[in-house]
Amino acid sequence: MDKKYERLNITLPKKLLDDFKKFCEANGINLSSRIAILIKEDLQKKNPLKK
Repeated sequence: MDKKYERLNITLPKKLLDDFKKFCEANGINLSSRIAILIKEDLQKKNPLKK
């Protein structure tokens, strides 16, 4: 099954975003993929029965 994607616009402090972009680049991580992983982890912590 194909994944469907939706664009998300968020507002973050500039320094935080700049630092996070640098972190992702330095570690060979795609920014969007990393944000998706962080969201999934939060959902699993809050909804331990849904995995």
